[in-house]
Amino acid sequence: MANRQRQADESHGKAVMGLIHRVTARNTERPTLELNVRQRLVIQALGLEGSRPIAAIGQQLGFTPSTMTGLVDRLEEQGLLRRQRHPSDRRATVLRLTSKGETAFRREVDFYRALVNETLAAIEESAKRVVLDALSHLGRTSPAAAA
Repeated sequence: MANRQRQADESHGKAVMGLIHRVTARNTERPTLELNVRQRLVIQALGLEGSRPIAAIGQQLGFTPSTMTGLVDRLEEQGLLRRQRHPSDRRATVLRLTSKGETAFRREVDFYRALVNETLAAIEESAKRVVLDALSHLGRTSPAAAA
């Protein structure tokens, strides 16, 4: 008999969606609520991995150069990031979070921490440890290796 890996079904997807909606409703001070999903992904990419060339972020997120330019323009206008010249490649532009952007990223992390805590509140400690260990492992695993 082949070893079948367990995968999420529709009920799991709906459960996660419901958790995100509940946590979002309780965290109305979340500074990135006014941002669209793509803008939020750029902030998260910079917060997780630090300053990087705009092209590298666009490639990671699967956004075209023109999409990235529009996203970065809006995020820069809002004071969340700034463009800088690449130190060794004059053709490249590096993106860096401003202090306002770093604050927004930290609050995003707090939002996701609340999501995890709410998710795990109803289960016993031993199960929480298993889930938290799995999340830690997933956080250290590259997307390609996890696939």
